[in-house]
Amino acid sequence: MKMINKYVKKASDLVTTHESRRNGFLEYALRKSKESIPYIDKAKALKLILEDKTKKPKDILKLDEIKSSCYEAAGVSVKANNYLSDVDLNDILLEFIKEFLEPAGKHYIDELIYRYLLTLGDALGGRMRNLVGSIANEKLTRNIISQLQVLNLPFKYYHKSSKSWLESKDYSIDQVIDIRSIKWTLKSGKKRQLIYNLTVPIVKKNIDIVVLNCHSEELTGVPFKKIILAPLNYEILGELKGGIDPAGADEHWKTANTALSRVRDSFKKHNINIPLVFIGAAIEKSMSNEIFSQYSKGEIMNCANLTVDNQFVSLCNWLTTNE
Repeated sequence: MKMINKYVKKASDLVTTHESRRNGFLEYALRKSKESIPYIDKAKALKLILEDKTKKPKDILKLDEIKSSCYEAAGVSVKANNYLSDVDLNDILLEFIKEFLEPAGKHYIDELIYRYLLTLGDALGGRMRNLVGSIANEKLTRNIISQLQVLNLPFKYYHKSSKSWLESKDYSIDQVIDIRSIKWTLKSGKKRQLIYNLTVPIVKKNIDIVVLNCHSEELTGVPFKKIILAPLNYEILGELKGGIDPAGADEHWKTANTALSRVRDSFKKHNINIPLVFIGAAIEKSMSNEIFSQYSKGEIMNCANLTVDNQFVSLCNWLTTNE
C-alpha cells in the first residue's frame, strides 16, 4: 500500500526525540505561566481587601463580598460549594480561622493568601490538563488555515465566543483558541468541514478530529443532527493526542487506538472504509511500531508526530486537499 505521508517511512520516524520533548515541556511551561496570571491577580486583589478591611482574622466573617474566595482558601472547591449551605460554609470558614489564621497571629493575611494560592493552583492544574488538548487543536487549526491561505482557498471558521461563522479575511492568529470548526471548498467544488471534538452518532463516542464532505450552517440543532447521522457525510476521522509527557504516552495511544478501532468497525457496518488519522506528540518506540504497522497496512490512512514539522505539515496538507 502506498504510504501518503512521505516523511513517515519507518516506525522510528514517529518516535518523539529528546529535543522535541524538551521543547514541548517548555511550550506547556510558558503557557502555564501565562494562564496563571489571572489567578495571581485574584490573590493580589484579595490581599488588598483584607489589608484594608480587617484587623484580625474574625473580621473576615463580616466581609460577604470576599467570602467565596475565603471559602476557597479554606479548601472548599467550587464544585463542593454547590452542595453546601451558607451555614455549612460559614462553619467551615470559622473552623479555618480558628485552626490556621488565628495561630498565625499578625501574619494571618499571608497565611490565608498562601492557602488561597494552593487552591487556585489546583484549579490551574485542572485547566492545564484540559488545555493540553486545546493546544494541540490550536496547532492543527493554525496549520490547516495556513494551507488554505497558501492554496488561496477561501474559508469560514466558527468563532465560539461570538457563536458565528467568520470569513477568511477576518481571521487573525489570536482567534485560534476560539475556533471550533473550519469549512472550505476545494478547486474541484467538493466541500470540506473540520470539526473538533464531535460525538459521532454512528460511533456513539466523541472523536477528536472530524472532517465532513459537506457544510453545515450550525453546529447544533436538527439540521446539523441530520448531517452527522448520515455515514456518507464523513470524509476523515482521527485522534489527536497533544500530551508530551512520555509517562502517559502509551495510555494515550491505547485510548486513541480503541477509538479508531471503534470508528473503523462502526463504519464497516455501513460498508464504508473511512480514512483514519492519528497525530500524537508523545510517541515512544513500542507505540511507533504499532502505529506504523497499522499505517503500512492502510488501517490508518495517515499519521504524524505533532512535534515533527515535516510530518505534521504534510498531514495537514493531505487533510486540506484530500479528494
